Amino acid sequence: MILGSFDKQPDEIETYSINYSDDLTDGDGVADCTARVTPNDLTAEVHIVDGQRIRFTVRGGIHGAKYKVSVTVNTDDGRRLQDEFFIKVKEL
Repeated sequence: MILGSFDKQPDEIETYSINYSDDLTDGDGVADCTARVTPNDLTAEVHIVDGQRIRFTVRGGIHGAKYKVSVTVNTDDGRRLQDEFFIKVKEL
């Protein structure tokens, strides 16, 4: 699912989160998650906040570039969820 598009400046360090509570069944939770960024001169560190929510810390990027962040979440019940969002870097 495409979650949206966000803007940031090259030197900003931004935080975004995804709540999976509506996608999980009773007793299921986020077991692990990964984030892939293309192109790769923007970084996204992903952390599990609790059993239902993950948080990204995004830094870097080049003015004028648009980045795709692809998220893959594996759940305790063996399900795999995939989402993506876009970040446009621009100097204001």
